Amino acid sequence: MSRRGKTAVFPSHTQPMSLTKPLARHIIETLGSSGTPPQRGIQYFNVGNSSLLDALNDFYLSSYLQDGGATYKMVIGDYGSGKSHFLYCLRDLAWAKGFAVVKVDLSPTETPYNDQKEVYAAVARNIIWHETNEAVTDEQGLTRFLDGTLTRIIGEEPSLETANHPNYRALVDTLEETVVDSGAYKTAVIAYLEARIRDQETRLEALTRWLMGESTTPADTKTLREIGVTGKINRPNAFRMLRSLTQIIRALSYSGLLLLFDEVDRMASIGGKAEKLATDNLREVIDRTRDDMPGAMFVYAVPPQFINDVVPRYPALQQRVRAPGRFSRTNHFSPLISLEHLDLAEDALMLAIGEKLLPIYEMAFDATLDHAIQYANAAILANVARDIFLDVSHRRLFVKAFVTELSRQHHSQQHTLTEEEAMSIMRGQVDELSGGETRPF
Repeated sequence: MSRRGKTAVFPSHTQPMSLTKPLARHIIETLGSSGTPPQRGIQYFNVGNSSLLDALNDFYLSSYLQDGGATYKMVIGDYGSGKSHFLYCLRDLAWAKGFAVVKVDLSPTETPYNDQKEVYAAVARNIIWHETNEAVTDEQGLTRFLDGTLTRIIGEEPSLETANHPNYRALVDTLEETVVDSGAYKTAVIAYLEARIRDQETRLEALTRWLMGESTTPADTKTLREIGVTGKINRPNAFRMLRSLTQIIRALSYSGLLLLFDEVDRMASIGGKAEKLATDNLREVIDRTRDDMPGAMFVYAVPPQFINDVVPRYPALQQRVRAPGRFSRTNHFSPLISLEHLDLAEDALMLAIGEKLLPIYEMAFDATLDHAIQYANAAILANVARDIFLDVSHRRLFVKAFVTELSRQHHSQQHTLTEEEAMSIMRGQVDELSGGETRPF
């Protein structure tokens, strides 16, 4: 069991999902409700970022990371410019290459960068167990990830008979032979798998709390000591435990680990001692990823204000982030991936998105729309979004407005919008987004 050059005991690559009516409805419902990207089906309306994704795939996911290298990148884009969309695309690409994926959405009031232990805990809580069956919802959590991997490896639900299954024995042998920084961590993972097949509830609960970086009880401590798991995951050893996790993941035949952190607007606004602590820990995460986490890619999505206003105040962080140019195929060493420089000009980008959304809408609602009219409407809405609302999450605004207008035209008389109608539609969407919890700009 390993990665390149050896045969894995289970197929780790995600199969492309086909566009079905339920999936089409999920895409349209999500975009029409909030303008934010759906968690599934992003590939069916993705445009404009192929050169960036291809470069990440060629230089990292298909090569360097699988050979044990590690890297970090920063995705930079204004609110509504497509940061989450890009992260989902990168997530899907990583799954197709056999990587395990963590996606952490950081809120304005919560971030793990104030405490190294919380970085580990955030990763453990948010590692995704990905189901290739689109009808089954993905789940999060390290122990759920271990459960799913075990089931996939043995090809059936775990039971007492699993102890003698050749694939299970090969898995345990591989884990035991793997060099892992923390012996306690390796012991905990092997013990968790054994407790799972033997349905040892007390051990499972204690090991779950320990592996997830949660507080353990005195009873847990006694149980863990019997297993041979000593100590706790704490601030001083948190990065050692994170490195141990990456080593375990590669031993489980995954190509590596993709860490996606979507910062939203927090780091551009906290200020003071909290900001300094957070930036210090972020710098350490960058250093640790690059030096101590084989097969890992750390991707951090931020608004431009973070790069322009926060980073210059912290020279140590600026040294890690500073680059002579943005990421591209000819400059893949740069950590800075800018979403303001895509493969298509702004108008062409939005129009291409609209052209892809139209057949998705038709499938979702068994509709037949006049493509010429709706392409013209997409062009008019794109022009208004760019010319009038450029600084108000115009890409997100366009997507939500276009999907909403498709529904309106589907259920009324189809017609080409006037510029006045397009302006009114856009203003209505701005008001709607501003009234919700998610900041529109």
